Amino acid sequence: MLSSIIAILLLGFFGGQLARRLKLPALVGMVLVGIVLGPQVGDRLSPTMLALADDLRTIAVMVILMKAGLGLDREKLKQQGSVALRLGLLPASLEAIAVALMAMALFQFDFATGLLLGCIIGAESPAVIVPGMLRLKSLGWGVKKGIPDAILTGSALSDVLLLLVFSLLLAFLTQGGAKAFTVGNISLSALQLLPLQIVLQIGLGIVCGGAMAKILVSLLAKQSWTQTAVQDGLVAASLALFLVVSSTQLPIFSGYLAVMTTGFFLIELDAPLARRLRSGFDGLWTIAEIFLFVLLGASIQLSVLESSLWPGLLLLMMGTLLGRGLGWYLSTLGSNWHIREKLFLLPGNSAKATVQAALGAVPLAQALPEEKLFWPWRPFPFW
Repeated sequence: MLSSIIAILLLGFFGGQLARRLKLPALVGMVLVGIVLGPQVGDRLSPTMLALADDLRTIAVMVILMKAGLGLDREKLKQQGSVALRLGLLPASLEAIAVALMAMALFQFDFATGLLLGCIIGAESPAVIVPGMLRLKSLGWGVKKGIPDAILTGSALSDVLLLLVFSLLLAFLTQGGAKAFTVGNISLSALQLLPLQIVLQIGLGIVCGGAMAKILVSLLAKQSWTQTAVQDGLVAASLALFLVVSSTQLPIFSGYLAVMTTGFFLIELDAPLARRLRSGFDGLWTIAEIFLFVLLGASIQLSVLESSLWPGLLLLMMGTLLGRGLGWYLSTLGSNWHIREKLFLLPGNSAKATVQAALGAVPLAQALPEEKLFWPWRPFPFW
């Protein structure tokens, strides 16, 4: 276990630095280190470490979302509010639908199963997008028009939407049909309740985030339970992780949205405290990103790529170019963004990594029939 931690930290760090020297994102080097250390190649990580991978990824995503919330600018969001809302609804949703239609043609999926795959592929990776947007903000790129803030907010909302649809479709497919709920004399299916679930998850996520921000201000600023910035970060990180874990046990609110909202409200309630916490979470992210991307690389199954690489790339390309491209156009329609800023948006919020790694195996783990998910590939069935 300890040798695995040392290998992840040291090799992951230097792998990231080597990638930077080659003018590549650091995460590329970390993922490659994970592949080499993982069970598919070197098998140098202990089973205990691999078993903890999901929990460690959850902690890392919590850290990056808190960083994102602490880095948001209310005035810039207000300036680009409608664009941020459209970014949260249109690109990922249209990509999920495009992937579903392509899966029906390539793999002969039914629409519900195809849309389940679309929700997995269409989700955006906060672990990739958030550091990128925060780096752009630190460099001053797009800050005047609030472009990084709009992308950060839109990415969080889109993940909430797709994760909700994913969980509903998974229940629908594994149970063999839509579960009905009766209220008085009115019977509603789970699909009909989806809009209410989305509003509830987003609304309660924002409320929980605001409440947690007030608790942190009371504990850390007004009552002075802590004496150092490190202690501030420890308490804030623990309570933010509590939100994430609570949302899995009580799935009526979005834990990740609540964490991001906590950071946003902290800026409004106590700016000096928010600045101290931002510095602390910057330090936490230095360690968390190494674990996140190295373990992501270790979880990649190279054997699966042999049979699914080309159809998978085709599916991903069509979903991104057609579905997300249309969503990108509609989201920026009527905005004051320059054409180059609009073009940046398509790759800027299309990153795939952590969400796909977390959700990819869930349908099989939930006993969804394998033949429905992995139909032997052949080109369009009418060929």
